[in-house]
Amino acid sequence: VFCNRELRMNDVKVIGFDYDYTLVSYKWALQDLVYERAKNYLLQRLRYPPSLGECSFDRSFPIRGLVFDRRHGVLMKLSYSLAIHADTVHLGRRRLQHDEVIELYGDGHTERPACLLADVVQLAIDADIPFDPAALAADVSSAISWVHLSGALHDTVAADPNQYLEPSPRLGEMLEQARLSGKKLFLMTNSSFAFADAGMRFLLGDQWQSLFDVVVTLAQKPAFYRRDSAFRVMSQHGFVKWSQAEHADVAKGRVLVGGSLRELARLTGWTGRQVLYVGDHLMADLAEPRRQAGWATAAIVRELEEELLIQTTEQYKDYHTRALAVSSMLRRLQSLDLPEEERDAALDALEALSAERHRIRCCAPGLYNSSFGSVFRHNADSTAYAFALKQHVDLYTSRLENLLAYSPHHRFYATRCKILPH
Repeated sequence: VFCNRELRMNDVKVIGFDYDYTLVSYKWALQDLVYERAKNYLLQRLRYPPSLGECSFDRSFPIRGLVFDRRHGVLMKLSYSLAIHADTVHLGRRRLQHDEVIELYGDGHTERPACLLADVVQLAIDADIPFDPAALAADVSSAISWVHLSGALHDTVAADPNQYLEPSPRLGEMLEQARLSGKKLFLMTNSSFAFADAGMRFLLGDQWQSLFDVVVTLAQKPAFYRRDSAFRVMSQHGFVKWSQAEHADVAKGRVLVGGSLRELARLTGWTGRQVLYVGDHLMADLAEPRRQAGWATAAIVRELEEELLIQTTEQYKDYHTRALAVSSMLRRLQSLDLPEEERDAALDALEALSAERHRIRCCAPGLYNSSFGSVFRHNADSTAYAFALKQHVDLYTSRLENLLAYSPHHRFYATRCKILPH
């Protein structure tokens, strides 16, 4: 567990959890399912060319935090200062050359489902079909939204959780430990109760609700944090009552539907940094409660696990050691006050060192991802995603169960660093 800002767990009285990708981790089969359902939407409802049917989800291509330029149809990674990392820019599946990137650079970047977007753009290029990138982005966005809102995806996953959900044998232990230390727990998800209930029964058994003081479903985050809406209550028979929820409903552990941050504070008294909320999406889950209510926040970043593992490999260590040595020699050579007859040789050395540094910078990112490199950094820069992670969360870790390594009274102290503590 890594710390961006000091957090004393003794001061945390309430811990809230998102459902998807936080309490529940999914297998790659879910990404395959979402891709296929969205692809079929484009084929059947929007009449995309049949050749799109030959495409499938490529788990090796996209990474978290990519942005799509709706003016030119390119997918890329940005630095913390929103500068384009030129060697990560792709038009469809083709990496653009540096001069092409300079020619195409423009504004209007928005996040989109990366793999399907790249495949749709590649399809248009291969078929020599003129296309408006913004229109393709809108179509893919509609397809992804339909997959989630139609209910078909949730029904499929709920019917066979073993195929789509990762087992989490220590999840119950982690929740029990938090409760025994005197903390209140709540679950807050944008999903329906039926969907969350199926997953939680699979992971924790039929009595899972007894671990939580409050369960909020259909929250519609991030709108939940800004609006002023009352909760409704789900009855034991599964229908939503017409009346608004009150304190008695919370006391009896009834499932709440909809609502708002303001109403949650009114019904529970939970405010400020006594609340720690854990989620996976920086914007939808974590940025707003920090701004609006001063909650402490923690992010689940599954990619962290793989990147830390890569950093232990001999190849990464070799690249890292060589990069430090080359950078040090460049600085030292530049600062030498050499006689004129030695300056040409020094310039040749500088060019050779610069070429070696460039080689390392081209090769090292491929250890993480051959198309886009690391989720968190690019050369000496942090990515836009890493910057947002540092800005919006107090703690981050790859799995919720990692909290078991720390006592409920642990004090997390921040590490002074340029990018992120890890």
